[in-house]
Amino acid sequence: MKKKSTRTDTHYLKVIMEKIEPFLNYEIYGANTRFTINEKHNEKCYFIKSGAVSLYRYPDGVLLEIFDAPTLRGYIPLIKDSETEYVIKLLLASEVAIVSKEALFNLLSTQNLWEEFARYQMALISSVSEVIYRLSTPNSYESIRHQLIELMAKPSEIRELITAENYIRCKTRMSRSSIMRILSDLKTGGYITIERGILRGVHNLPLKY
Repeated sequence: MKKKSTRTDTHYLKVIMEKIEPFLNYEIYGANTRFTINEKHNEKCYFIKSGAVSLYRYPDGVLLEIFDAPTLRGYIPLIKDSETEYVIKLLLASEVAIVSKEALFNLLSTQNLWEEFARYQMALISSVSEVIYRLSTPNSYESIRHQLIELMAKPSEIRELITAENYIRCKTRMSRSSIMRILSDLKTGGYITIERGILRGVHNLPLKY
């Protein structure tokens, strides 16, 4: 069965953002701007209306995902005494509105948007569950195959910002040599098109390596 991307359906998020936009203050932030979320700084959330962001987890430095707009980040609370830190990095110049979690929750109440928010969470949880499954596969080739499908599903302007090898390595923590060997074999076999490290096409990836 052909694997599909795990991109989250943003229909309900768009509904929310459109209705509360008069109450938000969007500003343009340049590429490489970073927002840090940790136990001491987790009272804010971030509406990204345009552009794209990456989300890294530290201290292990894992790339959790790259998100194109629209997206909402930072509203999920951290566990008490957590040493985990998350960094939102803008990959492109982006329109971002920063609001407190309390302000967001008040808006959801006053604008009667809790149902839409719940439905967005359902779509998000469904996607996250599949992402976790794909990252936990014990087979190196299957991990790479999944990530190639994910990367190819992203807009071309995002794919231009990161090489396929770097994207896969940051998400899976596999060695560069292992990734490059499999990518080289897939390119030779005509299963992928890569130019200067940038993924241009995916063509019927085999299920087994």
